Amino acid sequence: MMFHLPAFNALTMNDRVLLYLSAVGASYALYHRATLQEVHSLPSDEEGWESFNTLLLNHPGKPVAIAVDTVDEIYRQDILPRAHGADRLEMTERRQRQLIHHSAYRAALRQKPVASSSGKNLRQDRYLMMGLTNPEIIRPWLDILHVRGAHLAGIWLLPALAIPLAKQFRLTRNRLLLVSEQTGGLRLTYLEDGELRFSRLAPVDSSEYENPLESYAEEIERTRQSLVGQRLLARSEPLHTMLLDPLNTLEALRAFLPESAGFQCETIQRAQLLETLQLPPTLLAESSDALYLKLLPSAPQSANLMTREQHAVTRLHWMKRGLFFVAAAWLGLAVLISALLLLDAWRLDIAADKARAASLKFQTDEAGLLASVGGKNALERRLQTVQTWQSVAARDQFPAEGFQSVLNIGQQIDHLRFQRLAWMQSTPESPPLLTIEGEVLPFDNDYSAAHRDVRRLVEQLRRHFQNQTIRVKRWPLDTATNNELEGEFGHSHASARFQIEVGASEQAGRTP
Repeated sequence: MMFHLPAFNALTMNDRVLLYLSAVGASYALYHRATLQEVHSLPSDEEGWESFNTLLLNHPGKPVAIAVDTVDEIYRQDILPRAHGADRLEMTERRQRQLIHHSAYRAALRQKPVASSSGKNLRQDRYLMMGLTNPEIIRPWLDILHVRGAHLAGIWLLPALAIPLAKQFRLTRNRLLLVSEQTGGLRLTYLEDGELRFSRLAPVDSSEYENPLESYAEEIERTRQSLVGQRLLARSEPLHTMLLDPLNTLEALRAFLPESAGFQCETIQRAQLLETLQLPPTLLAESSDALYLKLLPSAPQSANLMTREQHAVTRLHWMKRGLFFVAAAWLGLAVLISALLLLDAWRLDIAADKARAASLKFQTDEAGLLASVGGKNALERRLQTVQTWQSVAARDQFPAEGFQSVLNIGQQIDHLRFQRLAWMQSTPESPPLLTIEGEVLPFDNDYSAAHRDVRRLVEQLRRHFQNQTIRVKRWPLDTATNNELEGEFGHSHASARFQIEVGASEQAGRTP
């Protein structure tokens, strides 16, 4: 058999007092951070009431949840149309008044929807109407709650706690009879698919049998016959029976429930209960009621038997707690923001003090440096002198390196003679411009050869002056109508002059 831990639920983390009531006794436990503490038994008389009164005095403000284990209970299955919100609440309350009109402590436990067998799209839900037929068992305890001003968290019949128990132990069999030994007798709870159908508390008279377990087996057989009579169980179908055995006293009961008699019996023993429910062994040894007290915070809210007036008081209580929590949260947030602002102001004051100290130190250092150079005026005069020198130095450019490079390139090409090399820079910010003037000598009127020599010169200049633009301003012979035609014809001496400019890319034009 596999078990699993319950899912986390923030509502089950609230501290509270848990009270278990039966006709022959009571038990209480303190619930703190999802764990049980201080499980104790109480008598169902004035002595127990006095002890409970003292408990509430010692733990003021804690809500109280009550589980009732009594024979004065009623269960009715009912199918109602599907409704939501206020309509569902009004419908279920009206139905409860019809079925359980003699008690104000009643509830409608909503269960799985009903599958339509006729094929029609009828939306219906199944409900288990349950009620406490004799409120006298809880009246003295509620009076003590009222006197002490304690808040009532809820009232549940003990079988309602079988629902969270089945979820934690994954008891999902189609039909299951859950058997447990209680202070008031033998509790027999019938579940279908993990949902509660009915339950009964059977007072057992052990004096009729030598072995008290025989009386338990007789009550279980009666319950089985009742299920067969209600057509909830076929006569030949075995009844899955689960024995809850927190004290390890029911193992021998399985011998009285053989498979031949229509039973399939299993046992959840003490060790399994302690591990799955995370119960300390000392608490279960103090009272076997600790098993159901541990399950009480996980009881379904729709099975809560509180009256309409008690529900209204509960809502008011939680609204007050909610408003108090919101107010406390806002107050805490305001205090936190104020603290952060004060901390930030303190940090800024420290930073400002450090900045002022650093500024004063810089001023002192500056005064010392100025004094070492003769004062502020003397330093300004020196700076002006340096700026003037830098301005003059920027104008002092030497083109000798560029001229030498051009001459070296010209010597590598035959028939080229440089007549003039000029270098010009209009402003210190403007790029320099190098002008080359020359002619092709000797020249035998072969302008194509002269052009090839000039182009060769341009290509070598481009390789040398890579970041500058080379532009031919004048060719030995230019056929364009807007350019000057060089050379003499007829009986005069012909020449092939050219002019090239080397300048920055932003000033140079496109080479033709």
